[in-house]
Amino acid sequence: MNTELDKYISELLFDYDCVIVPQLGGFVTNYKPAYFDKGIAHPPSKELRFNKNLTKNDGLLSQSISNSEGISIQDADAILHETVEKYLSTLKESGRIELNKVGILFIDENKQLRFKPDTTINYLRQSFGFESFAMPAEVVAQIPVVEEKEVEKEIETPVIPIAEPSSYNRGIYWVAAATLLPFIGLSIYLGMTTDFKSPTLITPAELIPLSNSASPKYAAREITMSKEEPADETNYPENTLVFPFDFESNKVDSLGVWINMSDIAEDTVLEKPFTTEGLYHIIGGCFGEKQNADKFVGRLQARGYNANILDLHQGLYRVKIESFSDYDQALTELKSTRDNGTFPNAWLLKKKTS
Repeated sequence: MNTELDKYISELLFDYDCVIVPQLGGFVTNYKPAYFDKGIAHPPSKELRFNKNLTKNDGLLSQSISNSEGISIQDADAILHETVEKYLSTLKESGRIELNKVGILFIDENKQLRFKPDTTINYLRQSFGFESFAMPAEVVAQIPVVEEKEVEKEIETPVIPIAEPSSYNRGIYWVAAATLLPFIGLSIYLGMTTDFKSPTLITPAELIPLSNSASPKYAAREITMSKEEPADETNYPENTLVFPFDFESNKVDSLGVWINMSDIAEDTVLEKPFTTEGLYHIIGGCFGEKQNADKFVGRLQARGYNANILDLHQGLYRVKIESFSDYDQALTELKSTRDNGTFPNAWLLKKKTS
């Protein structure tokens, strides 16, 4: 089977930040915010780079080939190895290979492997539908300046005539003085006889200078508290029952209920029953990079599976889809998972977990 890897690499770059091609290198994406360049507005994107040191097989690319072609992991690894050998041979002969929707790998003049990404593909799903566009040019409106000549004007100083006081005006002044004289005398009298520390306590009667009687003052009455004697039960009417109540041994809780403190028993501690996880685990995939395993777990959990990373075995993170304590039930679920095409390469692992 002749399989090109570019379509699998391109599809995985939409969901993963790193896709490793064994023996060749890894394609790594980094978030790049929106920016302006020469009047062009570009949306947010993923910047694609190549790292030739990432050559260890993490199982992600093999798993994608296996699920897409409906073959086993072993067959997918064989196809992957064969295709990489062809890429290396092409690089050695022509010094250049082109991966559709990914970019171009080439050997430079210093015999170093270089990568030129395909900038027409935006691997950031959140920017789907956004395209680069040209910003309209800024138009500067020019307003003509009109020079105005200043005309000097002579400032005339107005002459204000000063009228001499007439005999009528002098009569008005004398009437005003005669009117204000009684009020001035009353103000002097109030200042001598009234306490102005509390001006709001002046009553209209104080304005009449007839008497200077002192206001009565209130004296607090002394109240003698007698010690309460115990109630005499003989003074209650017939058919009346009297019960003693001790406030020290009876309290009120936060809900307003009376509680007898002497009847409260000590707390009883209940032991929580010990439970264990299933013994049989359906494994959906193994990954060399933990971030790829975490993303695979997230996609499984979004589809309703009780998935998580089971363990780290020989450098690979094993992701389990479900766990069962009964072997027959686990075997039935494994067969159903394979037959419906969801995970054709899933397998069963028996392992005790704490």
